[in-house]
Amino acid sequence: MGLLDALEALELHLDALVVIGAQAVYLHTGATEIALAEFTTDGDVAVDPDLLSSDPLVEDAMNAAGFTPDPRQSAVGSWISPRGVPVDLMVPEAVAGAGRRGVRVPPHDSKSMRRARGIEAALIDNSKMVIRALDRVVDPREFEVAVAGPAALLVAKLHKIHDRIDSASRRDNKDAHDVYRLLRAVETQVFVAAIGRLLRESLSADVTREAVAQLGELFGHGAAARGSLMAGAAEELVGDPTAVSESVALLAQDLLAALEP
Repeated sequence: MGLLDALEALELHLDALVVIGAQAVYLHTGATEIALAEFTTDGDVAVDPDLLSSDPLVEDAMNAAGFTPDPRQSAVGSWISPRGVPVDLMVPEAVAGAGRRGVRVPPHDSKSMRRARGIEAALIDNSKMVIRALDRVVDPREFEVAVAGPAALLVAKLHKIHDRIDSASRRDNKDAHDVYRLLRAVETQVFVAAIGRLLRESLSADVTREAVAQLGELFGHGAAARGSLMAGAAEELVGDPTAVSESVALLAQDLLAALEP
């Protein structure tokens, strides 16, 4: 498992890490019955530079564990595990220092992690959870690490969808389906309370406000909204795309209504 490999490599930095992405979504939504099976191979990890120590260097720790930097020029901060699994190390743009894609977190190499806008909320809304392999006989490793909460994951997913929706090569229906998973599994009032907190924190206020607007644009306009259609399309051949598009739109509308003053 790529994520476990990365957590083991960065074990001395665990306090600075927050698991985000699909694996974090599944930890919060695993009990919900949904036609599209949980599946992901890659790992996404947010890094809090204020909690990141200087030893070992991130690049040295990853190299020592057999990770290699993704050779693509655009893939700053993406590492390939010895098993061939990609793991992305990302620093929220608001705390990433100067630069375009890399980060300014000396003494670590600027290309060992990449900046990402929209994941700021993960540094505020998170809680410790135990990450372990599905088959503990094959892989007994486990790590207690911060995992982004549902609201932070929703904010991050909305930014990701919004940023990529006009690029066919980068757009992924599964991201919209993860929004559906979150809205299905988590009570509206849980989102309302957490989003309220994120809007009060200077680090996360702007990206959260933008995400609420994106929720309306991508899902709240009904089953024909672009995000709603993407969520439905993810269940093509395995579920009911129309029902998913209608359901995610209604869930989004419920949350938006609950967030109104």
